[in-house]
Amino acid sequence: METEQDQLDLIRSLFLKMGASEEQAKMMASQLLKRANQIALDRDLSIVEAVEILLKQVIEAQQGS
Repeated sequence: METEQDQLDLIRSLFLKMGASEEQAKMMASQLLKRANQIALDRDLSIVEAVEILLKQVIEAQQGS
């Protein structure tokens, strides 16, 4: 099972690949994971499902810009 740090590292690496700086990627990964936890609780979802929802939104927003 992945730890929260493992999840942060994976999300951070995605943001780095999308062109964010190291500092931006760390901050965005932390914020995304925090929001995913909130969504998971609010909607009775797993954290994985909540992260998936948010990452899809991030990718859609990047492709739209």
